[in-house]
Amino acid sequence: MRYIVGYTADARGAEAVRLALALGGDLTGGGEETHLDLAMILPEHTPFSATYPGGDHGYRSIIAEQVDAWAAEALQLVPSGVSARAVVRSAASEAEGLDDLARESGAGLIVIGGRQGKLAARMGPGSVATALLHSASTPVAMAPVGDGGAIPHGLERVTAFVGTRPGALAVVETAAVAARRRGAQLRIVSLLGQDGGDEAQLSARRAELQGHVEAVVNEAGIYAETVVAEGRNIEKGVQALPWQRDEVAVVGSSRLAHRGRLFLGATAQRMLRTLTVPLVVVPRDHQPPSPTGQ
Repeated sequence: MRYIVGYTADARGAEAVRLALALGGDLTGGGEETHLDLAMILPEHTPFSATYPGGDHGYRSIIAEQVDAWAAEALQLVPSGVSARAVVRSAASEAEGLDDLARESGAGLIVIGGRQGKLAARMGPGSVATALLHSASTPVAMAPVGDGGAIPHGLERVTAFVGTRPGALAVVETAAVAARRRGAQLRIVSLLGQDGGDEAQLSARRAELQGHVEAVVNEAGIYAETVVAEGRNIEKGVQALPWQRDEVAVVGSSRLAHRGRLFLGATAQRMLRTLTVPLVVVPRDHQPPSPTGQ
């Protein structure tokens, strides 16, 4: 499995590398090997590209020297024995460059850091994350929005959020593959907002959601904990769930997404401002590769 890591020479870039290492599990041996491409995307008009280690860009310049330093810093964040390289390319935007690189290399995941700062939770993801979450053709993993957030040390549980619209099976299957590959627990959650309706209506809706979640799990042929999380609204429902330190959440794209593309829906956007764990967003109709030996 290859991961594209959106690297910038700041705290956000270091956060993306740490998240990729956590999601990759035991990258140094045992099971399927994971390779990290630490991608640095320069403005389109910058005439520079390189791959580290290996190769030589053939000339020296101020830009080349700065990129050399950034690449060295990035690779120093990766433990010895882990397969990784730094890749530099120019593109019209960072999001476009990351998505193009993921498609060309056959990567299974794009990993980016969360937006930093005290206002981040209220403002939502930054421009790169927003662009990727509304256009990427590869699943995108993002660290929690806010002051660093909690990056897992490994992966103990994968929680997939599903609704009643088409697409739930792809999300569940993607989460199941990730959990199986890492030996993690699997939890499937449907959210029930209590804003509106009497108790009889809520009870009927609760039973409907529970039945739907169980049906999706049965269709996928997997074992998972199934939960209907309730709250006054979506945000409160997410907050009411117990979360483990080493956990990741998985959501699907909006029904507005083009086939094979991401488009973060309104519910997922509201969740993003509340989650304290990394979030993986899966493109519409995504088909996850089976783990080795499955």
